[in-house]
Amino acid sequence: MIGAMAKSSSGDISLDSLRQEIDGIDDQIHDLLIRRAAIAGVVREVKAKSGASVSFIRPAREAEILRRLAARHEGPFPTSLITRIWREIISATLTLETNFSASVFSPDDVEIGLAYMWLARTYFGIDGTVRTAGTASGVLRAVRDGKAAVGVLPMPSDDRFSSDEIPWWTTLASGGEGRPMIMARLPWSHSQGDVVAGLEALVVAKVVLEPSGDDVSYVALRFTDSVSRDRIRRGLKAAGLEMVGAVAANPRETRGGPDWQLYEIDGFITEGDERLESFGAAIGDAVGSMVVLGSYARPLRG
Repeated sequence: MIGAMAKSSSGDISLDSLRQEIDGIDDQIHDLLIRRAAIAGVVREVKAKSGASVSFIRPAREAEILRRLAARHEGPFPTSLITRIWREIISATLTLETNFSASVFSPDDVEIGLAYMWLARTYFGIDGTVRTAGTASGVLRAVRDGKAAVGVLPMPSDDRFSSDEIPWWTTLASGGEGRPMIMARLPWSHSQGDVVAGLEALVVAKVVLEPSGDDVSYVALRFTDSVSRDRIRRGLKAAGLEMVGAVAANPRETRGGPDWQLYEIDGFITEGDERLESFGAAIGDAVGSMVVLGSYARPLRG
């Protein structure tokens, strides 16, 4: 019971006793963090001894932890604070388990660049190794070449990119096996506050994705003939899938060839999903390519 140790002989609450109780709680928290770090070290050893290719980055598992804590949370501390504390703990643990670094998109606009850095820090920790790249292609190259474990990139948009750089997600769509996959959407807790209001980002990494129980997937489609988004939406619905967003590649960059389109679809989807195959069969030869680009655990809204 709160304050059970904090009463004087007269029955009044003693300020010194309250402070001692807080000190004791702090010691318990610290002891548990030390224990958690020690277990993380054992996890690293077990994974290394397994000899298999094991991913240390598990966004679905992290989302499950944060959702569980948010669901059980009570008291005056805001849920966003609990999320932020545990994101620091998770990120520090990841650093103990593996050599972790992030590459973050940083355009010429200083304010926007700082905003992307803020998004990266709130998710991957204030002390994590973070490097910037002036272009989205530079971020992808760092992840592809193993110089960064993850890359933080702008949200896909019909007008996000200038004519000197193709949309980064089309590079993923054409990347073949072993390409980075979309694994998270930032900010993960929408009550944390943004440096630039409304700014969001996607995170890519070479990971094997797992369902978190509440996910959104990205699928890139390349057409050989004109197909309306309404027809795409209806085709997906008939296959048991719900479209929640769509983006077209900059037509200036795809002139002379079929355009890529990017679709956000509710739920967790992987290559070979029977629902996608059903959708493709319904649309027919108009679909030239269909590539799953990854998924993210739906962020907390409160």
